[in-house]
Amino acid sequence: MNDNLEQLAHELLSCYEEAYNIYSIEVNRIITNKITDNNYIELTLDYILSIYTEKGFYLFIKLLSYYQTINEDKARYYLNLLQEDREEEYHDFVKKLRR
Repeated sequence: MNDNLEQLAHELLSCYEEAYNIYSIEVNRIITNKITDNNYIELTLDYILSIYTEKGFYLFIKLLSYYQTINEDKARYYLNLLQEDREEEYHDFVKKLRR
């Protein structure tokens, strides 16, 4: 039973890593090309929010910081979503910003 759980956890982390690699390229493309399509950026933020790793969290913040320059109100909405969904990481991030 424990072997099955370990296998499942390993596969889940692999999926998160693969998703991170895909969305990392996309976030860099959005920022580099100065894409301003709100719907596209929000869809990308939605997908990234499902990557439950530290790297996924920082990728979300990277795109959100860019999005804030385009649509501050919507960026605030996504920051609130992040705060609700990943409260502990959010508070750790805010503490780091205040230092």
